[in-house]
Amino acid sequence: MRATSADRALVAEPGVNCWRVDRAHRFYCIQDAANYFRLVREAMLRARHTVFILGWDTMANTDLLPGETCPSAPTILAPLLRHMARRSPLLQIYLLTWDYASVYAFERDPFARLKFGWRMPRNLHFAFDARHPLGGSHHQKVVVIDDELAFCGGIDLTGHRWDTCQHRVEEPLRLNASDEPYEPYHEVQAMMDGPAAAALGTLARDRWRALGRTSLPRLRKPDTSLWPEHVPADLLDVDVMIARTMPGVEDDPEVRENEALFFDAIRSAERTIYVESQYFTNSRIAEAFADRLRDPGGPEVILVSPKICHGWLEQQTVGAFRSEAFQTLVAADRCKRLRIVYPAASREQDVPTFVHSKVMIVDDTFVRIGSANISNRSMAVDTECDVAVEAAGNARTRGGIRRIRDRLLAEHLQVRSAEVCREIEHAGSVRAVVDAHMREDRCLAPIEVTTGAPDVSPVLKAAADPEAPLSEAPASRGLLSMAQAAVNLIARATPVVRKRVKRRPRRRWAEFG
Repeated sequence: MRATSADRALVAEPGVNCWRVDRAHRFYCIQDAANYFRLVREAMLRARHTVFILGWDTMANTDLLPGETCPSAPTILAPLLRHMARRSPLLQIYLLTWDYASVYAFERDPFARLKFGWRMPRNLHFAFDARHPLGGSHHQKVVVIDDELAFCGGIDLTGHRWDTCQHRVEEPLRLNASDEPYEPYHEVQAMMDGPAAAALGTLARDRWRALGRTSLPRLRKPDTSLWPEHVPADLLDVDVMIARTMPGVEDDPEVRENEALFFDAIRSAERTIYVESQYFTNSRIAEAFADRLRDPGGPEVILVSPKICHGWLEQQTVGAFRSEAFQTLVAADRCKRLRIVYPAASREQDVPTFVHSKVMIVDDTFVRIGSANISNRSMAVDTECDVAVEAAGNARTRGGIRRIRDRLLAEHLQVRSAEVCREIEHAGSVRAVVDAHMREDRCLAPIEVTTGAPDVSPVLKAAADPEAPLSEAPASRGLLSMAQAAVNLIARATPVVRKRVKRRPRRRWAEFG
């Protein structure tokens, strides 16, 4: 017997599929780093009490407003934070970034500790987060300002992230730290205020306490609104689920709320599951999607991912895992409701837009934005933080979730979101709209799903996408060191040459966060 809507309703369960549920007065989906960098800079400049920044990577020389000059305050991250701290001595700024493994050393700012610590005011606190198991990383991307406004999603304050929603093939401002151009780049971040923002402030403090910092500013009740007046909220007065991945470290138990939330959301779908994910390598989640595709009355699935995995190394590891997962979905798609696609900035010129976002929208009832990829490590090994909203029968919230979905589709199809809305209403499905635009130059184009994925070395697999934290035993450390050395050597020896750019960009490991 087919499940009813009530049977499939997703229910927030703190301690199971989320950490906690808190109210947001306003919630907005920010598309792409050009918009995010501008909004987070504006908000930080208005901070009066505290700024917490959590990141996988933070680069001191990140230009938040490339191509612009601003005489009132710097646009480069480190000088901006210094300016804020000196201007407001009572403001406390806490910047926490992953204490990265040696495999990433060549792609990180080697002087981060010096730049963020040297000649900085004492009210700016910088630390590397090394409290993760062997093979894991701190992967949360959260900014909280005065415990009143918070950002959570997939965007770090670092290089090789900035792009506009236009994703132009030729964009003179889209340059990496070496002044080299890189491909169009798609990102998503959520912005929210109210108690949900304060909850993320608690999460940020917890990360600092885990490192041994005992003296931290207390949570404050908001004394002013930091919401940017020029940004209309997508959702009003909604409950926000905060879901985490926290690997077991020392005496702390593991937390797998993100994994549980994926399974619950997939089960709740009736008509459409729309997903954007940099990685799709988790076989258990792939099988959950496959179960819904086998169901004659199940939902359509639109999966947006990067066109290809670059270089020999990624093809042999993440690419192989992705091929296996995609093959599982294709084999289950008996009713032809599946679309596995990438955003094409230009099909004619063969220029894809790289997908770094982590988004899931189910029907018009559930939206999720965060740092967790659909990968093994995001479910168990790395620290992750996602936020999600369920409509719970509220018509206004359902309309807001539809607007978020339609706006994302409109960006990829280069049309107005109102047009996407009309086309979906007329066609009766998101899949039909994707198909209707597929021959255009700017579109969601099909990803070729290959068969016969190559065998993967267990050592490289353990380093690239482990299903559980690696053992602290010396043997495991040796294997991981070997894998990291191989990854580093191969990555540096096989740069990707992009077409139709004036200079040859290096493939940066930093973009894989």
